[in-house]
Order: sequence, then structure tokens, then C-alpha cells
Amino acid sequence: MKNNQIRLAISGINGRMGQSILKVLNNEEQNNILLSCLLEKKTKLNLLNKILYKSNFIKIDYNIMNIINKFDVLIDFTNPYSTIKNINICKKYNKKIVIGTTGFNNEQKIIIKEISKKIAVVLSSNFSQGINILFKIIENITEIFCKNKQKDLDIDIIEKHHKNKVDLPSGTALSIKDIILHVLKKNNVIKKINFHSIRAADLYGEHNILFSFIGEQIELTHKASNRISFAKGAIQAAIWISNKQKGIYNMQDILEI
Repeated sequence: MKNNQIRLAISGINGRMGQSILKVLNNEEQNNILLSCLLEKKTKLNLLNKILYKSNFIKIDYNIMNIINKFDVLIDFTNPYSTIKNINICKKYNKKIVIGTTGFNNEQKIIIKEISKKIAVVLSSNFSQGINILFKIIENITEIFCKNKQKDLDIDIIEKHHKNKVDLPSGTALSIKDIILHVLKKNNVIKKINFHSIRAADLYGEHNILFSFIGEQIELTHKASNRISFAKGAIQAAIWISNKQKGIYNMQDILEI
């Protein structure tokens, strides 16, 4: 191990995002990253209990305490219950964490925010560069509609994901809603935002934002053709947060959008 390398752990390594992150780490040169340990639910270890990284096998553990001294940054794409458990342990042992889990309730969001006062946390519903650029465009276009007092404006968010995705609407769709609502509230505008969710086959993820008014529509779309862009963003977040001491950040902070 080199002195300047960041020791990385991945929680949920047998999941879709865990496997995508591993693929990027195996296929692209990452001189400042060392994948040092892996986590997965005990019930899934019967399927796969070790992972090939570069030319070596890494054993998968189910207990974060067994690897707590072997990593600096944890990337967590699991579920709200598991993530909250992991972030509490990261706080206790002063580890940094990148969270891609979605579906947190309000109480869990408060816990993450409080813990971020002690350690560095990246929390993002979507780690792709494209969707985060889209977030900024949505913010700007909503501001324009407010300034022009577009009274007959209808706003719809349509999102499509694979049929096994649990949360509905998606975390990204909820982030889009929050961005729009923030601008509307700032301008004292009240508008209903409609959600339309599709769960089918193995769709990677598509988000459409439709602004409709009499005689015209503006549609903004982001499509992901695979999960590699999300994986690269998560790795970028882990590198970026490695020199932060505390605070809660998102991909827009990292991309400086």
C-alpha cells in the first residue's frame, strides 16, 4: 500500500451498484484508491463469499466491526436500516462515508445530518454527472417560470427503474421535487408536482421532467444506459471526501456545479 492511498470499503458488494463499483476499480487505473475490504448481508454470503480485485481475492465480511481498522472511507449502497447502522459505527471510529442508499424516512435523515457534525458524509440520491447538471438546469428553469408568473404551469416528474427497485418514487425523483419546491417557495408560488413511476424489466434509470403550459411543453430527460456513471461518481466522491473532516455534502459540491 502506498502512503497516499485511500483504503476503501464497499458495503453491499453483491448488489448492482457494488458490482458496478468493483468493475470500475478493476478496469480503470486508480492509483489513489485501494479496495481493502467488503461487506454484505450474511444471507447473501452463500452466493459469493470472496471477490476478485485486480489479481487477488478479498474475503467478504458481514460484520463491519471485523473490518473497522482496515478502511478510511466506506461506500454504502444498501438499505436505510443497514446504512444507519453503518454510519453510527463510522461516527464512533471516525470513518468517512459515501451514501448512495435512498428511501430514508425523516428520522433517519435527521440522524445522518447530526452524525455529519462529527464525520464527513457524502449523501446523494444519484452520483452521475449528467443528473447533477440536470438538477442545476431544473433549478434555473423553475426560477424563470416563477419570475414570468407562469400561472397555468403543470409540472410532472416521470421516472423509470428496474422492477426490483423498492423505493417509489425514486430518490432522484424526490431530489428533483425538492429542488423545484425550494425555488417555488422562495418565490411564494404554490404548485402541485405530479409523480409517475414505472418499474419494469432491468431499466437502469430514466428521469423526465415535463413543464407544460397552454400550447407548449418543455421536457428535460436524463437516461442512464448502464450503472458505470453512478459507480464512477461514487468513487470520485470517496476520493473527494477523504480530506474532509466533517460535514454533509452532495455530488454538486464535488462537481462544483
